[in-house]
Amino acid sequence: MTRMRYGQRAFLALIALAVNGCTLIGMDRIPPDISRYPSLAGKFADRFPVGAAVEPAQLDSAEGYLLRWHFNSVVAENAMKPPRLQPAEGRFDFSGADRIVEFAERRGMKVRGHTLLWHEETPEWYWQGANGAPASAEQVLERLRRHIRVVVGRYRGRVYVWDVVNEVVDPSRPDCLRDDRWRRVVGAGYVEQALRYAHDADPEARLFVNDYNTTEPRKRACLERLASDLLASGVPLHGIGHQMHVDLDKPSAAEVDETLSRFAALGLENQITELDLTLGADPAAPGKELLARQATRYKELFAVFVRHPDVKAVTFWGISDAHTWRNMGRATGIDQPLLFDATQRPKPAFFAVAKEPPT
Repeated sequence: MTRMRYGQRAFLALIALAVNGCTLIGMDRIPPDISRYPSLAGKFADRFPVGAAVEPAQLDSAEGYLLRWHFNSVVAENAMKPPRLQPAEGRFDFSGADRIVEFAERRGMKVRGHTLLWHEETPEWYWQGANGAPASAEQVLERLRRHIRVVVGRYRGRVYVWDVVNEVVDPSRPDCLRDDRWRRVVGAGYVEQALRYAHDADPEARLFVNDYNTTEPRKRACLERLASDLLASGVPLHGIGHQMHVDLDKPSAAEVDETLSRFAALGLENQITELDLTLGADPAAPGKELLARQATRYKELFAVFVRHPDVKAVTFWGISDAHTWRNMGRATGIDQPLLFDATQRPKPAFFAVAKEPPT
């Protein structure tokens, strides 16, 4: 089957017609209670793609309509993590990841890849050698190389950016790297190797280091040090992913602005990769005041993002409050960190970001 070029898919995806009370975008009919509001992707089309983290099951759920209307980029919340893609050595399962990528391709949406290496999601078989002995550094690196070669190679030209390594920085350590099995078994060079393996598998892909709390001064300094050292060594690093799981008070807009400026000064791109804004410990029934504070914070943050030409994408970690990692394992309360509530209706935060009056 002939594959359409990205521009052709994007053109078709942007064709909108009224059909039987719904709006038709490409192949999708969007219910009027969703299409009556301006598309977030359309609002920021001249600045950056607006993305959402998704699970395969969400694509055909009620949230799927929001995804089709408001977002023009997707990232797999879990389906591209190493244990999902290669649960046993040499046995790959691309069913979930393929479904997300194919969904995006049919609609002209961009795809972020997340993630190729994360200490919390490294399969145990990486560390196992022969006869019950621990794997050597060389064995672990070869397994990493093969994983990246297969995964990035499969999506070459289809996934435009990869979070190659995730959450590797620890400002309490002398070398600024987390004291995990990767650091202890392989040594500090594993970050460089992962980036080089990814570049070999897809020389056109944008390669990122992704982390949280990047506005915290000590951690930011460590991340700057890591990025500078990689660049000085000629390692293919193109940008920094700022997760941006934030709250009602911090980080401040000024702190975000400074952080983005510092990495832009290194010649790197910035992407906001996992944005959400918690309402706190027990927001089961937040009042107007709490939702208004959330809206104000989102507005402030987007004002910073828009001012920075180095910000190349903004991705929310979820579509709506119906599905958010913030509520996983939660003993009490229900957090509501996104722009749409659990019934997929826009919250005050949506109208603040979209700069539209509530209706």
